[in-house]
Amino acid sequence: LRHHLYEQELPKIHSESSEFVILVYYLELVEGGMTLEQFNASVALSWPEPKGGHVVTWTRQLADFINRSPVAARSFLSEQHVLWHQPRLLTLPQLYDRIFQYYHRRQCSHCHSVPRETSICLVCGALVCLKENCCKQLNICEAVQHSVDCGAGTAMYLVVTSSYVIVIRGKRACLWGSVYLDSFGEEDRELKRGKPLYLSPGRYQLLQQQWLGHHFDHTPKKWVWHRDAL
Repeated sequence: LRHHLYEQELPKIHSESSEFVILVYYLELVEGGMTLEQFNASVALSWPEPKGGHVVTWTRQLADFINRSPVAARSFLSEQHVLWHQPRLLTLPQLYDRIFQYYHRRQCSHCHSVPRETSICLVCGALVCLKENCCKQLNICEAVQHSVDCGAGTAMYLVVTSSYVIVIRGKRACLWGSVYLDSFGEEDRELKRGKPLYLSPGRYQLLQQQWLGHHFDHTPKKWVWHRDAL
């Protein structure tokens, strides 16, 4: 507002560490007479109430929150003071064999059985029982329910037993293809040929771009109604 309404030139910020200090001075929030060399974040701001009043109130509220919900509070605190990046899919290993060896006999954390088609959510890494009845909720299979919980109705799953990616988008789903190819650049659907498979950065980047840009509805794939059965 100060820049756009009052046409005051924005200050030049040369590093992240100096951003707060420079903006505080730009907005004239410092106490009178405090020079840039004397800046101290704990005393710089001109509080509308006696010093420390807000801090005491905030810490009391935080203490109440911790006492009520210790798990949620731990998660909240661990997420503070981090650098934020654009959402992205999981970082996958170069060799598909590493995924297969780790997941193909891994038990589901909910039903404790080994799924016939173990599938990994490429957004959060959750393991789901694809097309199984064991983890149904209100007659909705786990992969569909997880797409709602994790991605507001959109999810991408890497099916470990076939190397294919399945995309769920609302009430529809499609076989997107594989992001792992052999040395000739070909897919090995159902892993029948037994050749080593390697991550295709181009394909994985394309999948991520379609997800970030909400372009799945315009992807030329064969979409089917999943009827909550995935």
